[in-house]
Amino acid sequence: MNPFTTDDRGNILRYLDLYSGTHSSEPLLFIHGLGCASSSDYPPVTGSHSCSKRRSLLVDLMGAGFSDKPEDGKYDSDNQANVLSNFVTSEPFTQVNLFGHSAGAFIALKLAKRLPVQVSTVILCAPGLNDYGKAMLSEITSMTEAQFVAEGCSQLLAQLRAAGGNDAWLGPFAVASPHAIYQWARSALDDNAQDWLGDLARLNARKGVILPDTVTSCEIAPFEQAGCAVELVADTEHMMAYDNPDGLALAISNILERGA
Repeated sequence: MNPFTTDDRGNILRYLDLYSGTHSSEPLLFIHGLGCASSSDYPPVTGSHSCSKRRSLLVDLMGAGFSDKPEDGKYDSDNQANVLSNFVTSEPFTQVNLFGHSAGAFIALKLAKRLPVQVSTVILCAPGLNDYGKAMLSEITSMTEAQFVAEGCSQLLAQLRAAGGNDAWLGPFAVASPHAIYQWARSALDDNAQDWLGDLARLNARKGVILPDTVTSCEIAPFEQAGCAVELVADTEHMMAYDNPDGLALAISNILERGA
């Protein structure tokens, strides 16, 4: 994986740089959800026959995946967006496209607002927190960070294993920093309570949202009102990259090609 040094202590953000010869100055930056990692979520998507083979940066956020996990790190969504902004501006990109899944959508929106380079397209995949997500993150943040690090994280992992159906999530969740999970959980709850759909509507970029095809017209309407092109992916729930990577790849490609 490629390294980016985030601070003067040598902490490293790591990422996969795929198809660098195509649209090399206009990459698509993948931002994963809480407890996930782009290095595990998105290779099947970017490798799909349905994927338009443009330069893709699969970033593991600090505290997640292969990136460093300092115990005194700052892992809220604002700090994660700042790290990504520094990373993007360190490269000779003329413009970027952003993809954010779940709580990663909040980071994508914050990043889009602060980048000095042009943001061409913002794609949000199953954005925001559903009732299950809000309940889980509320359970995490009902204790202190020290309590979650000492006992809560291992207890939550045991609950997820016992519940079943979480295999795709368990791998990256198990290697994530408990500090990062806790801090991002707290900030994600705060972000979800804000007017992030209003921020999306006001964003000066092409916009797309990707949702499971089981959503209702009432669930689609706020995104259409925010100016988003809407793509629906069959046979998926929240973890679309695992449920139907080909369908997700096609949806991403359709949104990007609309703006080409």
